[in-house]
Amino acid sequence: MKKVIHLTLFLAIVSVLAGGALAFFNEITEPVIAKNNEEQERQSLLEMYPEADPDQFVSVDTSELESTTINKIYQYDDVYIFNMSVAGYKDGTTFLVSINADDLTIDKFVAISNGDTSGLGTQVLEDPFKESLEGNPADGQLDTISGATVSSQPVVDGIHEAASVVEQLD
Repeated sequence: MKKVIHLTLFLAIVSVLAGGALAFFNEITEPVIAKNNEEQERQSLLEMYPEADPDQFVSVDTSELESTTINKIYQYDDVYIFNMSVAGYKDGTTFLVSINADDLTIDKFVAISNGDTSGLGTQVLEDPFKESLEGNPADGQLDTISGATVSSQPVVDGIHEAASVVEQLD
């Protein structure tokens, strides 16, 4: 019985120390990770608009939005750029889409990541899908990828949601 109590206390102390160490290192690394993520996002924005100065991307307040897919919104000139994460077959897709505020057309599309099935599902990362979106009305009929609608339809639905938000913002 005494041995069980000693082992229980030992495990409790080790657990507290390990939890404290994890919390300490998380607190130290959290700002660095946030800064790196922000820098990566800025690089993606500059990939979309290489002529822009990073300070020209103005963050739009999203606190009033009730959306599970919109992560951030930026305004650059006459376009709104949405950072979105949508569900898919497996892990979903994270992408940037810019929508022209004047006519609700898709100006640019950049897929950041996709955790879906290699092959069909990851076609949302490729140029043919990107080219099928750019220049088309964001609130209109958009093509999905045949055989990969579980991956591409949520992207299209996200773009439709972004278009409705642009209408509210303007």
